Amino acid sequence: MSWWPVGCCNVRDKMKPIEIAFVALPIEAAEAEGVRIRRSIGSERLIMLDPFLLLDHLTVPAGEGSESVGFPRHPHRGIETLTIVLRGQVNHRDSIGNDDTISAGDVQWMTAGAGIWHSEMLVGHADGNDSIQLWFNLPASQKFVSPSYLAKSAAEIPVVDIPGGSVRVIAGEYAGVFGVLDGIAVHPLVLHIHLSPAASVLIPIPAGYSGGAYAARGSFGSGDRVLEEAQLGVLGSADEVEIRALESSADVVLFAAKPLNEPVMQYRSVVLNTADQMAEAVDQIAAGTFPD
Repeated sequence: MSWWPVGCCNVRDKMKPIEIAFVALPIEAAEAEGVRIRRSIGSERLIMLDPFLLLDHLTVPAGEGSESVGFPRHPHRGIETLTIVLRGQVNHRDSIGNDDTISAGDVQWMTAGAGIWHSEMLVGHADGNDSIQLWFNLPASQKFVSPSYLAKSAAEIPVVDIPGGSVRVIAGEYAGVFGVLDGIAVHPLVLHIHLSPAASVLIPIPAGYSGGAYAARGSFGSGDRVLEEAQLGVLGSADEVEIRALESSADVVLFAAKPLNEPVMQYRSVVLNTADQMAEAVDQIAAGTFPD
């Protein structure tokens, strides 16, 4: 079997702007008992997509009862995280006093900054659980800001109706509508696009931004590419990208931001710029002095 994904390296007209440069296949990460983790960014296949550090698609099968599964208390520093719940519920509890549960359609955003401990548990029930988590790198100048947390309900997220579908504006701007999250350091564009069968939409991409379009539910087309569920299309050089549903409806999470082009030193959920900064963080965690 070829190591390369089929169709990942087609010869293309280099003079024509490319909407989807290549398709990144996820790996299966075994990090939380009871949770299926399909990882598109932060794996050995795609280590980083500056400034995005991780893209996980988290699922719990339907009918798993009401027991919470997921990620018990652990530390973060130097990043921001966004969780989008598609189905089920996610409980967040952290060391700065937040204890919150979000449900289908809701989002939560956490700035780890100088340091935070948190747990993130998926609540299983008859319908199961389906969530997307995206990690953003913090610029060097903001690595040690105070940690914070914010949750927004589905009703608070602006929605732009389009022919055959809708675009939820989570961050950034689309069609003159601004997202519900406006304080993320890298000023990203994050959209949740829903399309009925055969419907399509063109999404403008700000100049100089990198990012991707992720098939969260169903498959979709973009130019001459077809992406199956759980595949990530990495954006190319075009200033807009087509998202086209095929024979069934599709949900696509599109995200983009300007690369930071800064050194990255990563040790699991701690992401800094230098070895000295990382040594301090590792020593603090070992000594029990990491911010709590």
